[in-house]
Amino acid sequence: MTASTGWGEESRRTSRSEPLPADPTGQRLCELFGHYPWNFIRADRPDDATAKAAWTTVKTHPLRPRVLWNQWQDANQLIGVRFTHDTRYALLDLDAGGDYCTADGVAQIRTALETIGITRTLLLRSSWSGGLHLYIPFAEWVNTFNLAVALKECFKAQGFRLQAGQLEIFPNVKAYGVQTFIEYMGHRLPLQPGSGSCLLDDDLNPIGASLARFFWLWDGAAGHQDMDTLRHAMKIGRDNHRKRPKRRSHPVESWRHDLDLEITEGWTAYGQTNHLLKTIACYGRVFEGLQGQALIDYTLRIALTCPGYEQYCRHQHEIERKVIAWARAVEGYYWPLGTTPTRDTSHPKNNLVPFNQRQTESAQHRICTVYAALEQARELPEQITARAKAIAQGAKVSQQTLYKHLSLWHPEHQEGVIAPVASLLAPEEVRLEAIPESLEPFEIKELHPLERDMKGGALCAGELGSDINSFTPERGVRGDESSFPQEAELNVYDPDLHEQIQHQIRSLGWSGEVIRQFIADQFEGKRWSELMEEERLLLLYHLRVLDR
Repeated sequence: MTASTGWGEESRRTSRSEPLPADPTGQRLCELFGHYPWNFIRADRPDDATAKAAWTTVKTHPLRPRVLWNQWQDANQLIGVRFTHDTRYALLDLDAGGDYCTADGVAQIRTALETIGITRTLLLRSSWSGGLHLYIPFAEWVNTFNLAVALKECFKAQGFRLQAGQLEIFPNVKAYGVQTFIEYMGHRLPLQPGSGSCLLDDDLNPIGASLARFFWLWDGAAGHQDMDTLRHAMKIGRDNHRKRPKRRSHPVESWRHDLDLEITEGWTAYGQTNHLLKTIACYGRVFEGLQGQALIDYTLRIALTCPGYEQYCRHQHEIERKVIAWARAVEGYYWPLGTTPTRDTSHPKNNLVPFNQRQTESAQHRICTVYAALEQARELPEQITARAKAIAQGAKVSQQTLYKHLSLWHPEHQEGVIAPVASLLAPEEVRLEAIPESLEPFEIKELHPLERDMKGGALCAGELGSDINSFTPERGVRGDESSFPQEAELNVYDPDLHEQIQHQIRSLGWSGEVIRQFIADQFEGKRWSELMEEERLLLLYHLRVLDR
């Protein structure tokens, strides 16, 4: 039975016209192991016979049959080959020191192979290191990949460890190359002179290194394989390999495994009591379905028997109290697996201002503040470029951010737009809002000028406001006489307290509307200007608590 040839391999087949060696034994060696001459492996024989050889892949030229036979006979070098799409043998590599490199291990492997129709094998010592090679010969060609899958499925199903240093299969189950052709792994040739390779009996005793005897045993073993059973096993193995889904661990099982792992490890250092009590209670609640006193008893019992409890738990004198606290806390938050949740798991409405919005509002606030300061100091540049540079530097924003808010500073975009207040809690606003609706006769009232206004002259008409409806007979005609603004006596302006409150508002990133609403909620609908000094101190306290 000859399998079809895969992509990229027909051109690499050994030509039937390639001249073989004159030696009949050499011819047989090339017929069995020279089927695929490309990318062969070689190594110089190490000086230390038990040392590992440094194998390299030769990609420059193919290994012709006569060259293969010549290099096999060279005791100063080691030679190896690879599989192609179909083969007449397989090889199992049992490394020295591994679990299966014993007479009993070989017997177990041979028993496993019989389940897929392989009833005869050839046992060799691979080299002076003491590793073993178990050859599996066939009397006909078989598909290489299907054979590799069948062998892998056979050993995995029976619990063998397939890994380097233990048990390796040649041919290996290689990946399928889409863009490039992927080679099978290479293996060394048997019984090379000086390599330490030799035939072994069932008790691992050497019985010679004759290549002719090797081929005689080979033919006898190949004729006794149950090929029908093997072909059936290869079909099942290939189908399983095609249909096997990717393994996905269920999140619940992963969580259970993690909790169980932590509980099994127990205490390994100080300071782990709270974490472990919560973990034990959580496991008992979710996966054991416990509640109430049963959950408390379970948590206490497991905790007292965990490793490291007596050595590292420094709460042994109060362990029952802590167990009760954690059991009650866990019971209110978790529920048994598969039951209806005992708490509302719907996502609460997010009332927090998004980060980007807070950043935008903070940038707008700084731009307005700097704009107002420059305008008041009469230092606002007329030229747009200079103005933008001055505001950006003062507000600590980029030019890109500044030009996103043209209405806040650009003269061509401010028509019909009332310029926003520079700061919600600016002293000017406090001063204006504090002016009473009517004044007592001027003679019996004292003036309380602000410090910043004492540095200059009296405010001119119109600087207090432009509302024509604000005129009342009791107040006289606004602006007829120069006068200093009157501050309400009850709300004394404390610049240090004012600055601290502004700092807290900036750190929270709140807009003017947010802080106004917050003040109203905390102080029965009052505005900032209506707060007494002790209320402003209380406001500062509330803001600091929120910022923690």
